[in-house]
Amino acid sequence: MNITQILLGSTAAMLLVALILSYTAMRNGETEDARDNTAKSLMEENQRLQAEIDRLRRGSPIAAPVTAVEKPNGMSEKELDAIKEKNRLLALQLEEAKKKEELAKKEAAALTERQAGKHDKQARRARMIEQAMLMAQVKEVATDKETGFQVIVLDVKMRGQVRIGTVLGIRRGTGIIGQLTVTSESEGNFFADPLPGTFPGGEIDIKAGDELIKPPL
Repeated sequence: MNITQILLGSTAAMLLVALILSYTAMRNGETEDARDNTAKSLMEENQRLQAEIDRLRRGSPIAAPVTAVEKPNGMSEKELDAIKEKNRLLALQLEEAKKKEELAKKEAAALTERQAGKHDKQARRARMIEQAMLMAQVKEVATDKETGFQVIVLDVKMRGQVRIGTVLGIRRGTGIIGQLTVTSESEGNFFADPLPGTFPGGEIDIKAGDELIKPPL
């Protein structure tokens, strides 16, 4: 083998090594670039997850805007894995926050329904009280000076339905402010005693002219 052949062979080998090194560098560059692109996407996802978690915690209908993320330069596999793990944890937090929000919505809906039902029940009761037939009226309220007891004289309108032992509610407007019971009858007059536990606040408040009805259940 002459010198020319040796030189040509050496040159070819060097070119082959250079080509291999160039190809390897190019592939490494492509791999790093791919990692950087993946990192950028993960970082953007990180911001979106965090913004959504913050929105749920604030109870806001709209999440805060996400700022643009610059493409990192030379992201390592270890750093990439760290971002992936952080996103995984954020995704779990977001799922938990959504469950709490859904539970809060259900509780609020149930409370609203209960309040609406309570309001409807109160409205129905008020209508029943307002439309109830007048049984009697308080004719006179006198206080015994010696005993301090009140003597309540009734003007009975529905004699067939009012008798000794009948409990009547004292109607004012659409409410009942207390109850009394018919205790005796004398010479066509009916007398009654208040039922203390039926007066809100405990204070007995009966006035002449108060309307008496059978209290609704």
